[in-house]
Amino acid sequence: MSDNDKVGSGRRGIIFPLLFAVITLASCGGGSGDLGTGYPATYTITATAGSHGSITPTGAITVARGAAQAYTIIPDTGYTTANLIVDGISVSAVPEYTFSNVQANHTISVTFNTAPAGNNIVPSLVPARTSGVAPLSVFFDASATTDAGVSRPFHELEYTWSFGDTNAGTWAYGAKPGSSKNAATGPVAAHVFETPGTYTVTLTVFDGTYSASTNTTITVQDPETVFAGTNTLCFSTSANYTGCPAGATHVQTSDFASAINDYHDTNRRLLFRRGETFIAASSGIISKTGPGIIGAYGTGTLLPIAKITTDIPAGGKYPILQISGRDTPGIGDWRVMDFEIDGSSVQDQMVTGIGSMGAFDQLLVLRVNMHDIWRGVGAGLDILNYWNNNGSPGHTIFDQWAVVDSYITALPGCNSPGNYNCDWRIYLAGKRSSVLGNFLDNQDTGGSHVVRSEYMRKGVISNNSLARAGDFQLAIKLHSTIWGVAGVSDPAGTGTYSEQVVIADNKIIGGINPWTISLGPQDEISDERVRDIIVERNWFTAGSASQLHMHINSSETTIRNNICNLTGGAYHTCVSVDRWGVAPAPANVRIYNNTFYSGSTGDFVGVEIGAATATIVRNNLASAPFATAPVMINGMGTGLVESNNLLNNIPSALFVTSPPSATADFGLKSGANPAREAGFADVPVFTDFFLTTRPQNGVIDAGAAEGL
Repeated sequence: MSDNDKVGSGRRGIIFPLLFAVITLASCGGGSGDLGTGYPATYTITATAGSHGSITPTGAITVARGAAQAYTIIPDTGYTTANLIVDGISVSAVPEYTFSNVQANHTISVTFNTAPAGNNIVPSLVPARTSGVAPLSVFFDASATTDAGVSRPFHELEYTWSFGDTNAGTWAYGAKPGSSKNAATGPVAAHVFETPGTYTVTLTVFDGTYSASTNTTITVQDPETVFAGTNTLCFSTSANYTGCPAGATHVQTSDFASAINDYHDTNRRLLFRRGETFIAASSGIISKTGPGIIGAYGTGTLLPIAKITTDIPAGGKYPILQISGRDTPGIGDWRVMDFEIDGSSVQDQMVTGIGSMGAFDQLLVLRVNMHDIWRGVGAGLDILNYWNNNGSPGHTIFDQWAVVDSYITALPGCNSPGNYNCDWRIYLAGKRSSVLGNFLDNQDTGGSHVVRSEYMRKGVISNNSLARAGDFQLAIKLHSTIWGVAGVSDPAGTGTYSEQVVIADNKIIGGINPWTISLGPQDEISDERVRDIIVERNWFTAGSASQLHMHINSSETTIRNNICNLTGGAYHTCVSVDRWGVAPAPANVRIYNNTFYSGSTGDFVGVEIGAATATIVRNNLASAPFATAPVMINGMGTGLVESNNLLNNIPSALFVTSPPSATADFGLKSGANPAREAGFADVPVFTDFFLTTRPQNGVIDAGAAEGL
């Protein structure tokens, strides 16, 4: 076993998932030194920082001619950037500076000043849109919020949202089912407004001492008005139009594709009768701009069904519903809701549930039940995918796609070992994307990832139950396009990150895969960079083959208030921060106030640190009563800071219920408890897993739960 087959050095091997197909790279030849044109092959960039802050990377580094090099500038808490000097010239004080197309040696230096006293929070609230027809999905962005006294506003401020939607209801899945849809946390958020009206959305930002608020107004139009009269069509196999809106056009058909293709248009609502089955022998294609709805009419809980027939010729390949902007800009603003998509387990077909062909913005998939879709061996199943013709000619990146309250499960067809490129529950790439309140289950069928995004810029994955990824695959796989290769998310090919993503309040269930989530490259030979990710308040449970819940090769990442239970796993490591392959080593990862537990025998590690820089580990609580030589932290990377982490192997002294199983069991036991008031005070964690305010008794507690 090679060193790349281990998490950390000197410990047991961990099996690395094969995250994507093997890629063969051809060498262009050449080597170090002169390029044959009189220019050197490499240059040196030297970075320095004054006291009360840092610049990463620091010191002198070698950069290839024509390459790019990014620098991150982070003032200490209570300080702000005073002066940023590049090649002897003062430039704007930005949190990140990039040298592009390097053709010479460079220097970069930064100094810091004490931040001004008082409330320095300047909240920023940017909705992706402010009006539209119900149901209206809106993405909210507060990432431009500033606070002169905070070094990393995206991570170190608490953002709370009230959407003003008293009819929103509660989440059915996730780490805390039953919690309100009308509230959210994080610097990015999303919400679906289903009732027409005007809503005041309020953002409150808190830095531990001061708070500031701002709001915006969202206007939601009534679909009965927007789609009045013949703008609504009702489809029935039996000519039963009971419940169809008055004035709508009636169409008797059992052909799903023709219903979509022949009748969809701008300002159209296509409603299918509940409980009836419509045959999908080819694709229904949405190619007109909205607003539009594909949905249901009639009473009861049954959904209309789009169902694949059993007599499709072998090798048939099509999405049941195709979202097809192709290369036409401005196509979008559709809702697919209250529908069932049935693949019928028809073998040897390459059929997707919902797929896309070209640029398409503002798609909401709401309350869709998708199941039994077959893809043959080696073929990729993309429930929600983007088509970009490998970047040539390409199209603009998708914007504002949302998958909400849907049930996507039981997709057989990739149940033999080695079929790693099929059966994604959701495969979604884009910006301002949201995956909210879904139940997504791969059922250990040997397929691929549950949620995979190979590019996400500003995104929310929250309140989902994500279960049982396939062989060597993951519940969440977030990477990016290959650094420096031109494509849809990076037309110039200068390098792009997946960034500014919140993964929160999910129940994440391990399966036959060794890892549960991974932030970073898909494999050891791809430079795919990820940064500015928040992983918080998630509830991790192990499957029989689980070895590692969180694999982190992303920079500027905060992992806080998660409950990680590895009982029943093959190995027992909750977080690994390490470099994998050719991508840069992770830097500035913060691991605060998590609870790590295993009720199994064998090994146990709370946090494993390999090739990483400037990692901070504080206020974590671990217990592994039956493990052999359990440790809280193994390895240290470069510049590790750690304190107030408690490993206590008597769970009955810590938790309200022992052995703990459900999330409520991990609450801190009252009375004498070594985890109470054991935390380091100066961490930007102002609430706990249950959204209880920290601290309760003067000093922050260790672990994900704050004791009352």
